[in-house]
Amino acid sequence: MQCGQMQPASRAPATCVTCGCDFQQRPPRSYAEMEGLVDFTEDPGAEAFGSWYRTLAFERWLLTAFTAVIVAAFLVHVGASLLP
Repeated sequence: MQCGQMQPASRAPATCVTCGCDFQQRPPRSYAEMEGLVDFTEDPGAEAFGSWYRTLAFERWLLTAFTAVIVAAFLVHVGASLLP
């Protein structure tokens, strides 16, 4: 809150009883958030999901490339064995 008044979370009003700060327009933040030490504006799970998805896509492309090389090598071997 902008006044610094501590209120229990069990009975959170719509406005601060001390300064009248509207919590719908400006939700309460921790001291670390107000000082800019942490930023909780983004969902922390979104970055983890994005990282996991990029890794999965890379592994799939790597598997596809490896399979294509193996198939190409097999076809070259079969083609070379058919020639006299």
